Amino acid sequence: MIERVLRLYPAAYRRAHGGEIAATFREMTEGEPLRSRLREGAGVAAHALRMRLGLGPASAASRVLALAYPFALAASAATCGLYFLRWYASVVSSPAPLGLRLRVDLAGFWGVLLVSSLVVFAGAASALAGRWRAGVPCTVAGLLSFAGAAVAGGPAFGDPVVTPAAASLAAAVVLACPPDRRLESVAAGRAGAAGAVIALVVVPRAAVDTHAVPWVSTDYGCWPLLVLAVTGVALTWRSGSRGGRELGAMVLASPLPLAHACTTAWGETAVAVCLAAALPATAAAALLAGRLRRTRRTFL
Repeated sequence: MIERVLRLYPAAYRRAHGGEIAATFREMTEGEPLRSRLREGAGVAAHALRMRLGLGPASAASRVLALAYPFALAASAATCGLYFLRWYASVVSSPAPLGLRLRVDLAGFWGVLLVSSLVVFAGAASALAGRWRAGVPCTVAGLLSFAGAAVAGGPAFGDPVVTPAAASLAAAVVLACPPDRRLESVAAGRAGAAGAVIALVVVPRAAVDTHAVPWVSTDYGCWPLLVLAVTGVALTWRSGSRGGRELGAMVLASPLPLAHACTTAWGETAVAVCLAAALPATAAAALLAGRLRRTRRTFL
């Protein structure tokens, strides 16, 4: 099996390191059951694909992915939380008996949505806590299940093309981060910031859905994107960089919230214009924040 997996590596890398990789694989899997061999083989295949795509640990792209990794987890968990809140609000406001509504929903595509959302949320929490070996596969499985339900479920999940494509892209961003950078990214204090992103997205939306804020009826899906934009600016201020890496990380983290915003604000011209202006406005704010931070360091 390992000989076939090695073919996924670039030819030059395979010639230089193929023998060592094969020997290590055989040593680690000797006497192990098939499930363990398949898991290790999948890890080698993922590493080979990252190397072929130029995503080695030392590459600039891997640094952006390492920064995006915790926020991609957070954005995915938060968006799934929004779908869960939407379902809960519909149950509370429905005149149908609770037992009947639960039986109908859980037996259909909404049941797949709820289970997928909970799996994504649990996986993201586990990965952000540092247990990425369990958390990342759990998150990816939940996102792909969510994507499948969106294709089959239609309008209940947003758009049957945009929403599953965004969920699949979010899963790819989480997977693309090199494993040796996952713990590094979480340990750098970004896990707390990612947890704050989840809370800042979900809690205000819960207040809107429960009519705790009666003068606001909907955010048209823009609030999660605003949270990510402010997070990117805050990271730029903290690092004092020019903002390119932070902005790129937030863009990689935003597919699922962006799909949610697009499908929520479908046909709303003013909202579409605001969404189109969000990226350049965030870039300008990040550039200004980085410049102010560098200026402050110079004077101090």
